[in-house]
Formats: sequence, C-alpha cells, structure tokens
Amino acid sequence: MVFRDPRSQTLVRTDAFERFKQLHAALESGRGFFEQKPPLRLAAVTLLTTDGEPAALVEALREKDGELSGALGWFSEVAPSVRLLIAGLLVKYGDEAAAFVEEVGRVQAMMRARSLRRGRTYEFLATLVLRRIRAGEAIREADIDRFAAVYEEMKRHHWWLTGPEDFPACAMLVGQPGDPRSIGESIEAIYQALRTDAGLRTGDPLQTAANVLYLTGLKPVEIATRVKQLCAALKDGGQSVWQREYDEVAALCFLALPVELVVRTALEYRDRLQAELSWLGGPMAFTLGTGLAFVQLASRDETAANIGDIKALIDMQAIVSAQQAAAIAASA
Repeated sequence: MVFRDPRSQTLVRTDAFERFKQLHAALESGRGFFEQKPPLRLAAVTLLTTDGEPAALVEALREKDGELSGALGWFSEVAPSVRLLIAGLLVKYGDEAAAFVEEVGRVQAMMRARSLRRGRTYEFLATLVLRRIRAGEAIREADIDRFAAVYEEMKRHHWWLTGPEDFPACAMLVGQPGDPRSIGESIEAIYQALRTDAGLRTGDPLQTAANVLYLTGLKPVEIATRVKQLCAALKDGGQSVWQREYDEVAALCFLALPVELVVRTALEYRDRLQAELSWLGGPMAFTLGTGLAFVQLASRDETAANIGDIKALIDMQAIVSAQQAAAIAASA
C-alpha cells in the first residue's frame, strides 16, 4: 500500500460531521432513560456510510435491535449497548437478526467441539466477522478449524495475553491468505517492531493493534515507521497516545494519505465533537474523531470498507472490556 497524495484517489463525498450530528440527534431523541450514550455515538459512526435518511436509518436500527433482543431472549450474555452496535452492522449489511443468532449457535457448537474457551460476547463478535467474510453464507467447519489454528498461533507467541478477547481478530484473519503459522509469525514480527521501533508498550492493546495491522499487508518496519509518525504528529497536536489509543492509531494507519492530513482531520473532528456534544470525554472524542476522519478520507474501495467494519468491531471490544472491568470492580 503506497501512501498516496490525496489528489490521486476518490474521497468519500459525505460531510461526515454533519451526517454524524443528524444520526446522533435521531438516536438521542429516542434514547431511553437508562440507555448509555457512548454506544449511540458509536452506532452513529457505524451508520455514516449507509444509504438512507437519518430518521429512517435510526428507525431501522431500533427495529433490528428489538428483533435481536427477541431472538437472544431474556438471559442473553450480550449487553444492550453491544447489542445495539451489532444491530447497526446488521442494518448496514441487510442481515437478519434471527439468522445471525442461529449462526452464532452453530459457531458456538463448533467452537466447543474444538475445545476453544468460552468467549461469551466475543463469540458473537467473531461470528459477525465470519459472517461478513462468508458474505452471508453458512460458516463452515473449515473456517472454525482455521480460526482455532490462528488462535493457537497467537497463544504460542503470547499465551499470557491471548484469550477470548482475541476471537474477533482471529475471525478477521480467517479470510487472509497464508498458513496460520506464517500469519502468527508475521503478527509477532509486527508486535516486536511496534515495541522496539515505534516505542509502544507491551500488553493486550499492542497485541490487538498488531493483529489488525497485519491486514495492511505492509512489512513490520513500514508499519512501525507509520505508527511512529502518527503518534508523533498526534502528540504535537495535543493528543496523548496511551495504550487505550493504540487501536485508533492502528485504524488511522489504513488511510493511505500523508500523516499531516490524517492527523489534522482526526483532531479537527475531535475538537468539533467536544465543542458540540456536552459531557463528551477526551478518549471518546478521539475515538469518534478517528471514525469520522476515516469515513471522510477513506477511498471508495472494498479494502477501506472492510477496515471500517474492523474499526466498529474494535470499538465493540472496547465496550465489552470496559463493562467487564466495571463488573469486576463492583464485585470487589
């Protein structure tokens, strides 16, 4: 992937910020008293490039969320906030809630047959990715064999970091060429390059970033150089880059444009969001800003669309992890 001059590609012509505001306003108008705000904002970003008027899209999202709730039942392990984001992706791709839930059951059975750890919500996210890779067709036994093999390769390099939270990344890698061992070794090379050359800290966030960045097809040294440049430009623009920001930086790496343009766009959106949305914290503003920047700058090709999907799934993982941390803190 060459980092092209912006004049050499077709850019998304949507005014991302204005469309986000319209979608967000429509979501807020129907927000329940106990409904959390962050998932609504992420859902608005998910629907940015979906055709349709904002009010109609939000109505479809609410309807799909209700169908998903009914299909999952009262004792679902999927939290309402994550369910809403899954519903957004089902709307985006014209998928049916009942068919998706049925497929989750099939995938869980195949995972149990291979002695994979129970991933609860992460199994739903993995199924969502696999279903996208299969373009709605039934997920095959061979897909889960490959999924399990990729997972084992991750464990071979980082057994203490690898767990169900890596299931969505494993699902993303199922559709990539190459044998699982070579994929695992390449991801490890990216992990080490990000650690040594880009100066990122080791841990789960770095592993997630390395998994995602493998999809760029770039060499580890090229990836580390790009990440280092993005981090430096973000810091110059007043944006701290801690471990929680690694996934945002990884997403920005997929924009084949000059670093200065990418960072300036992301930070401008961050600042506009904080100015117009009350009680919006810095981390969420940056998350949303990178999402809007991606939509505004990404070219209209299949690769860019798929990476947009990956960004949405990373955001869902962040919500799941935050909910689990809150539950552990409450029980303690």
